[in-house]
Amino acid sequence: MICYRPFELHNHTQHSDGQFTVPGLMKAAAAYGYAGIALTDHNAVTGNAEVTPALETETGLRVIPGIEWTTFYGHLLVLGCDRFIDWRFVTPDTIDTALQEIADAHGVAGIAHPREVGSPLMCGCNWEFRVTRWDLVSYIEVWSQEDPMSRTKNQLVMPWYDGLLNQGHRLAVSAGRDWHAPDSKAHLLTATYLGLSEGEVNTPNTLAALRAGRTYITLGPTVDLTLWQEEGCFGLGETASAGQGEVRVQIGLDERQAVWEQWNIEVKTVRLVVNGETAAEQPFTGAPISFSRELPRGWLRAELRGSHARGNGDGEIIALTSPIYLA
Repeated sequence: MICYRPFELHNHTQHSDGQFTVPGLMKAAAAYGYAGIALTDHNAVTGNAEVTPALETETGLRVIPGIEWTTFYGHLLVLGCDRFIDWRFVTPDTIDTALQEIADAHGVAGIAHPREVGSPLMCGCNWEFRVTRWDLVSYIEVWSQEDPMSRTKNQLVMPWYDGLLNQGHRLAVSAGRDWHAPDSKAHLLTATYLGLSEGEVNTPNTLAALRAGRTYITLGPTVDLTLWQEEGCFGLGETASAGQGEVRVQIGLDERQAVWEQWNIEVKTVRLVVNGETAAEQPFTGAPISFSRELPRGWLRAELRGSHARGNGDGEIIALTSPIYLA
């Protein structure tokens, strides 16, 4: 059984440029209702040694060991490797070799803030690596930082990401807060939900969910997207057949509500996106939504649209899923 649990996959501590201690980060993340986090200090793995079973028990939080490769050509989130992979001499033309080394070390690679402002303001933050082995990249951080859709860099990511999907690449979505310091004020926060086997939060299950594409990102409400055909039921990251199908979307408004209810988040419509284009849209009334239609080859996802206290109307993206693929 697959159960979706909330994570924050992009965090920093005093082991790089963050203000958090490792215990401080864990306690802060637990207070926001996350089930797990990834520890991704810049070019450093030393913080992982401070994560103890006692600290995980105290906070009720599981920590996925990781690192953020911080280079002149982009930032790569590398999770769960069983050995150190040297990032220092990776160039745009050798990135495929480095990605293979990550895979050989049983790790997972995800691209961080690929459309962050680049040189001369923030040298290295924009993604400039020339990847050809996209099968070795598991996910793209399409939302970066809090209040994500107010940021131009995130608006620029979605067309690029959809273009990669339209080329046939299989890539999950993530939302990374890029969290560096304790909060001095309230923020509109994100979560990346990962579909875990039996709902058990641990490193193997987390990596397996990212590899399989079982993710969705949200400002609050939970999303259950399935595709029903004669052959059976298909979930995020799975491959169904092109042709007739019924897409079902169920939305939950109760989980982690204390974190996001202050922002007056309201889901107004559910949008079905097929191959980057809006295929259908229905108003959300609280009941599950169903789209019955002929589906072409490619991919589909669900988007929740609505309003919140930091937005500019009813068309704000509240949540979106990774794809279901159609062959």
